[in-house]
Amino acid sequence: MEELIERTVGGRKLYIYLPPSYHQTDHHYPAVYVHDGHYLFSHNLERLKEGYFRQEMKEVIFIGMEPINRLHEYTPWPAASLTPAFPAFKGEGKQYLHEWKHSIKAYMDSNYRTIPDMEETGMLGASLGGLITLFALFTTGNTIGRYGFISPSLWFPDILGYMETQECQIKGKKLYLYVGSEEGKGKTNIQSKMVQAVNEANDILKQKGFLQDNLHFDIQLLANHHREFFIEQFFTAFRWLYRK
Repeated sequence: MEELIERTVGGRKLYIYLPPSYHQTDHHYPAVYVHDGHYLFSHNLERLKEGYFRQEMKEVIFIGMEPINRLHEYTPWPAASLTPAFPAFKGEGKQYLHEWKHSIKAYMDSNYRTIPDMEETGMLGASLGGLITLFALFTTGNTIGRYGFISPSLWFPDILGYMETQECQIKGKKLYLYVGSEEGKGKTNIQSKMVQAVNEANDILKQKGFLQDNLHFDIQLLANHHREFFIEQFFTAFRWLYRK
């Protein structure tokens, strides 16, 4: 798309979208980092522009990060494959988030007018992208302030136990958590526990101290684990996280 700026940083392709007023002002903007490339926000650009025009939400810089191997980069630790058609998960999430902080975020803060502060820095992802975003909540300290977990793959082995035992900073952070009511239905493996796992994650986050003003949880009826619902919920999540 002509509105997207393509850059390669550390061998990874980035898709950067600058807000409508970027070239008309000298303002600095929140930076929102999105997993799985640009599809979540590029399909929402017209709606975003309308929201900006109505001053319903903050203008931001979006950075879509293309995965090199999402099965490995978006998982926090090694785990067995769900099917013989795919390899086992290597669990390279810590390395991936280290690259994000020290390579991608550093590049954006140096080359674009971002607001580098925690409170204005966001990260959103769907499915495995939601899983690695949640892992970032517990591992990136005071770097990210706004998180969007869209249909996060919280069936992943041991992730709920990890959440229960790990500390995470609450002050200055806002979380949006979503799952569709039909996700996992028809599955015969651990993915069948998708909705239950996300509900349990919401309970854990509340036990950690997140309250209604900084944790929004939504279950959409009749929604399954498909991109059309991810795209819709991305807009809803962003609007809540960056509302004026």
